[in-house]
Amino acid sequence: MTRFFWLALVFVATRNHAWTPVLHLPDASLAMFFLAGLWSRSYLPLLGLLALGAAVDAWAVGMNGVSAYCITPAYAMLLPASATLWWAGRLSGSFALKQGIAWLPTTGVVTLAALLSELWSSGGFYFLGGRFPHPSLAGFLPRLWHYSPSVVGATLCYVVLGLLIERRFGFLHDQALAVPLSSR
Repeated sequence: MTRFFWLALVFVATRNHAWTPVLHLPDASLAMFFLAGLWSRSYLPLLGLLALGAAVDAWAVGMNGVSAYCITPAYAMLLPASATLWWAGRLSGSFALKQGIAWLPTTGVVTLAALLSELWSSGGFYFLGGRFPHPSLAGFLPRLWHYSPSVVGATLCYVVLGLLIERRFGFLHDQALAVPLSSR
């Protein structure tokens, strides 16, 4: 439970920017989904983070006065966007991260998964959200080009930071969630 607690804490602290009025931290949600997939045998952390995300968003809109502009039918596209990172984490579990060379494929997987996740979420919002009168690929691609570098970069930074903390301090170690590298 220790790992999920830390993942959930970072998830909540960065998802709603009301918590960080002075220091605006980038959203770590996607990275937390990746790390949950990497470190867990169970689907419960995935479901827990999905529920936590919906609860934080509902609180932000309902109780904290955050605009509901992004809450459209396309909000459902956050499910495949989040699951993409979860599955990428599961895939990356097969890399032996104790060896330095394994960090290269892991960062490649995180980068690709974050970009695919951005396609799901931003593409869903653009094409299904009803906020753009005549959505087209020509209208979407400049938006993707504008927003995806910061999303992918923040996700990669948080994942690397999480892996470094885990490797250096090991305080996130939890036998109930850990998947031995030899069993993947």
